[in-house]
Amino acid sequence: MIKKAGSIQNGHGYRVGKIACKIAKLAGLHSLDMKKLRLAGKMHDTGKLLVPSTILEAPRALTPEEKAIVRQHPSLGLGILLWQKKNFPIEVLDAMLMHHERWDGAGYPLGLKEEQIPLAVRVITLADVIDALASHREYRGACDIAFIRHELEDGKGSHFDPDLADVCLKHLDEILATRLTAKKV
Repeated sequence: MIKKAGSIQNGHGYRVGKIACKIAKLAGLHSLDMKKLRLAGKMHDTGKLLVPSTILEAPRALTPEEKAIVRQHPSLGLGILLWQKKNFPIEVLDAMLMHHERWDGAGYPLGLKEEQIPLAVRVITLADVIDALASHREYRGACDIAFIRHELEDGKGSHFDPDLADVCLKHLDEILATRLTAKKV
């Protein structure tokens, strides 16, 4: 069974958009358009609409085959948006495709690294991880702030843009408070 739009989001996209805007403001990234950044956050996981719910809601570790299916969601999401034949901002298209790229180049689907990854996408990536860690999942409870802080510190310079990760570490309480004020649906 394929998930419906509301069930995959559960507010995650809205929170990612709001957190991304907060990170951008805290980092002084005035060149980023906040409306586009918020929309990019909201829509970044659209490709999960085409991933079976039995995989997305699995209360266990995924098999290698299931992981391969989930890893297709960035490309599937981009396909969905392009099929719509609407003029989505490039920030939305980039976030859709690249939000699993990593600063060290070990991400997917393109294997981009460092500044090859658009700035807006680097912000969305941090917002996505922060919200995912702070949220309850089928296979685990919400992580506490100490664990989130550890993951950000550990991923600085490998998973995340180190300068943006530092901003998140310095303002993590404020970022998590912003998360709580985002829409839930």
